[in-house]
Amino acid sequence: MKITRILAAIFATLLPLAAGATTLVVPASGTGPGANDSHWQTELTLHNLSASPITATLTFHDVTGSAGTSSVTVAPRATVAIADVVASRFGRQAGTGAIEIAFDSAFAQKLTVSSRTFNKSTAGEFGQDIPAIDQASIPEGGSTVVLSGPSSATEARFNFGVYADSASTIQWELVRADGKIAASKELTYVAGTQAQYNGGVTALFNTGAQDNDTIHAVVTSGRAIAYGSAVDNVSGDPTYVPGILARADSRIDFAGIAFGDSSSVSVPDANHDGLLDSSIDVQTGSWPINFRIVVNSATPATFELLNAPPQLRFYDAQGGLTWWPDAASSGTTLNLKVRVTADGATEIITIPFNLH
Repeated sequence: MKITRILAAIFATLLPLAAGATTLVVPASGTGPGANDSHWQTELTLHNLSASPITATLTFHDVTGSAGTSSVTVAPRATVAIADVVASRFGRQAGTGAIEIAFDSAFAQKLTVSSRTFNKSTAGEFGQDIPAIDQASIPEGGSTVVLSGPSSATEARFNFGVYADSASTIQWELVRADGKIAASKELTYVAGTQAQYNGGVTALFNTGAQDNDTIHAVVTSGRAIAYGSAVDNVSGDPTYVPGILARADSRIDFAGIAFGDSSSVSVPDANHDGLLDSSIDVQTGSWPINFRIVVNSATPATFELLNAPPQLRFYDAQGGLTWWPDAASSGTTLNLKVRVTADGATEIITIPFNLH
């Protein structure tokens, strides 16, 4: 019996471990006609640096969610280019969406993916590269993504969109060149969906575009990629506009955190960026911690927890919180996201915790 167990243990060490998956996301691809007699298609290119073949699963996501899959195998040290991938692999005559590329994590540094989306016309091809983004680095709740519009709103149209990796809420803001927020709109997106707003300023905000408009995509919950494209109205030449992660000074006066029933701030947000200056250490499994979010405002502030564990909850409407984390959470961290509205402004603040 002992010999059987020993042999089983030896054989177990010889068996290959279950492989994980690496997923890359091309947030925008398409096929079919567009504005001003343009005609679009996406070419997807995969290159294998490994001495082994790599098989990847392609999944197309449009506004309805997962809308088709396709498999591709790239031979060792070879390249595969898939022309008009949305039409040729997913059977679309016209459509826009994101493409997920999933493959064995053993090849995470061995397979490269690039895409080119271009307008094909009698005058030639005008295209843009749209990079593939590692799923692990997709912006999460509390992130502000900046999309810079064209310097001339008459010469170029500005399309922008989002791919929701998980169920997400986006606060879209239209910021004029002088810094004024001309419009805002909060939308929710189902996990695995992609939405693009062509002529986005008008389509999303129902107002006219202006020179040097900027779009803020504030991810209030979930994980999402925001992107843009500025397209010349005469030539149809597009320029990809990547979303740039940034952190704005908060428009609310988040002073910091006070402990217990005190109103005196113990851990501040001294630079007013909405992120507590240092983490709060919490002892697990012993007694609850009580703390208060201190916001200075002329009118009472309102608070909403976005990613709190069930043991963390408000005990009053003035930002007082209680938390009794169990011992199983020891050694973990939490970046608590709280939506705060005060004096007509809404911001997401971040409170980091270290649990011991």
